[in-house]
Amino acid sequence: MNRILLAVPLVGSFLVASLVGAAESDWVWGAGTGERLQYRLDWMGVPSGRATTQMKSGPGHDYTVETTFSTLGAARLFRVIDDRITVEGHRQESNFTTHRYVKDQHRGDQKWQFSYQFDREMRQVLRLYQHPEEPQGKTAIPLGTDDVIDPLSLFYAVRGWPELLPNHTLERQVVDGEKVFCLTFAIGGSRLLHTALGNFQVFPLRMTVENSESLRQRGPIVLWLTDDHRRIPVQVEAQIAIGSVVAELVAFDDGRGESRQEKENP
Repeated sequence: MNRILLAVPLVGSFLVASLVGAAESDWVWGAGTGERLQYRLDWMGVPSGRATTQMKSGPGHDYTVETTFSTLGAARLFRVIDDRITVEGHRQESNFTTHRYVKDQHRGDQKWQFSYQFDREMRQVLRLYQHPEEPQGKTAIPLGTDDVIDPLSLFYAVRGWPELLPNHTLERQVVDGEKVFCLTFAIGGSRLLHTALGNFQVFPLRMTVENSESLRQRGPIVLWLTDDHRRIPVQVEAQIAIGSVVAELVAFDDGRGESRQEKENP
């Protein structure tokens, strides 16, 4: 179930100037500084987990993204998952350059840490992995091009792409596990979507990837993005090995002055 996070995160994770108009002169496509998103994850229609992701700014154009994922309720009885992902890098509008990508995984009584250090000069990523009871492992992953980033940064980068036009298809590369692989994005047309936070005008971004450790799927992962300059992912749908998973946005602060939260049932 956590595999969808990288697609929201990832999972947002898991979001075209000709599509919308904006009165502001200082906006940029995609996530605003300080944006925080919170999701409820349903597995086979049953609430099973929660995820949060937040972007923070650093010196200059540096950025940090922090994402968490935990199982809840009956799903937690089935399997305890408490994961945290942290990314550090450099952002120039819609261009994201990863410096460091760390996954802390807690699965039941097992804890692992995977760290990816991007060395652009050497054109490689150094992957370090460690278990408390085992020696540290190390793998060098070659980078074919300079624009390869991590899955979580891609979740934010895609939202800033100006070329998200209906009926277009785009490809980007990310590093995951021990290899670099290609993702294909197909952009759909605008429609109205009813959500826990109200109605949003959205458009679908269908993502297909093969041979990924984190994004194993049995069909396209669909991100529904708001059809405005923020491109907030309000819903993510995926068919993966363990069944159907849906991540629905239940609270957000867009970093631009608007925030919403799902109303609790009395």
